[in-house]
Amino acid sequence: MKSKLILGTVQFGLNYGINNNKGKPNFNEVKSIFDYAYNNNINFLDTAEAYGNSHEIIGNYHEASGNKFHVISKYCSARLDLPKNISDRINHHLKILNVNNLYCYMFHNYDDFKNYFNLFKLELLELKNKGIVKKIGVSLHSNHNINDVLENKEIDLIQLPYNLLDNKSKREKIFLKAKEKGVEIHTRSTFLQGLFFKDLNTIHGKLDVLKKYLFELKRLVNKNEINSLALNYVCSNANIDGVLLGVDTVSQLQNNLSCISDYKFKNIIENIDSINVKEENLLNPANW
Repeated sequence: MKSKLILGTVQFGLNYGINNNKGKPNFNEVKSIFDYAYNNNINFLDTAEAYGNSHEIIGNYHEASGNKFHVISKYCSARLDLPKNISDRINHHLKILNVNNLYCYMFHNYDDFKNYFNLFKLELLELKNKGIVKKIGVSLHSNHNINDVLENKEIDLIQLPYNLLDNKSKREKIFLKAKEKGVEIHTRSTFLQGLFFKDLNTIHGKLDVLKKYLFELKRLVNKNEINSLALNYVCSNANIDGVLLGVDTVSQLQNNLSCISDYKFKNIIENIDSINVKEENLLNPANW
């Protein structure tokens, strides 16, 4: 299951995460994380135009180390400083990232997909034909929007949230539909931005209504095992091709890799889908 892991990079370019009290790691810390990931068969990085200076950090690492990751990046219409022409834009990224091609270039959200996919489609297909972009994808939240995206045969990959609360009961039908169409599935928000690890007494405001679901998770396993349960739950789904994992330190990455084992949590994993979050809007951290 470790081969599914994709290292997320938003926390290297922005201050990110509900449990992140330290801010962005410095370059030496990032380099140590990248080195450990690369040496432990994590071959993919997920980044985006909206992730601050993460492109530059990845490119600096590639130049300094000689190691090369496969890179997934995402189009963001709000980045007015980047070339409008999509070929120029992607070539700009390749130069900054210090790579020859992108494994996937995605639309960062459904609105960008709806507004720009048809405009860029022919050019993206030409880039794909040349091997400059290997896959065309979309990052999404809503199952309804995913159904719309899957009607486009040019889409090779979708990325969507999947975790202990945004679980199989909500996503399995869409997974099966994507697989029927030969679409690759990547998931994100494995730890729901770290919400699973927070002390329940510190959760207030909008998120207060989620406490009952978090309490149920903590009832299934003790607090020291919630990290393992969260990661194993996602990795154990056979329909998922790639699982995004975000870390701030090497020790976090080491701990995550050491805890991957579907055997220990096999019976518990089968019970997770009985947890049905009614307040689905709160499964999207953008609504916090």
